[in-house]
Amino acid sequence: MNEPRSGRVAETFVLDTSAFIALDEREPGTEEVEAVLAKAWLGHGEVHASFATLTELEYIRTQEQDAQQATELLTFAKSQPVKWHHTDDALCSEAAKLKAAHKVSFADAFVAATAQRLNAMLVHKDPEFDALEG
Repeated sequence: MNEPRSGRVAETFVLDTSAFIALDEREPGTEEVEAVLAKAWLGHGEVHASFATLTELEYIRTQEQDAQQATELLTFAKSQPVKWHHTDDALCSEAAKLKAAHKVSFADAFVAATAQRLNAMLVHKDPEFDALEG
């Protein structure tokens, strides 16, 4: 998981799809995701996620397992103290700018644009986000 940039205390977080999967599958990085969610449960931080993450969670889990497992993962994700962000024209524009300038997927462009909009720390395990460093 990414560490907060130096000199900045992150109290607002955006969880990427990879963070939810790490948590669900108890992968390395689970502890960091749990700590972020614990802050939100205690009212010491805000956690957000993109609509694109809902889509990715559903199709990835359906492909890897089945639709029932996908439904269970979505139910779990939606039970967390996460504010889900859906798109609007401005977010589409920001995602388009990121996608045009960097080698990131369509979904990751929306996740990154959401984090950028909120000035939030992006919590992920996805090396594709390395293209957006700085």
